[in-house]
Amino acid sequence: MNKKVVFGVIGVLALIASAVMYKVGRSSSHLSELKDFWWYPLPLAVICFLVAGSKKKEG
Repeated sequence: MNKKVVFGVIGVLALIASAVMYKVGRSSSHLSELKDFWWYPLPLAVICFLVAGSKKKEG
């Protein structure tokens, strides 16, 4: 696997984790802190997608 695939997969997993955190936190009163912090994985996803989409510098 190359770097772009690995970072792309990590980015997708971070988005899925964020969605699951929001859904589970919304439906369960015992896990309401998940709804409060659902956005924590989003910066990781953005960074991973930026790295996966970056072009290699020549030189």
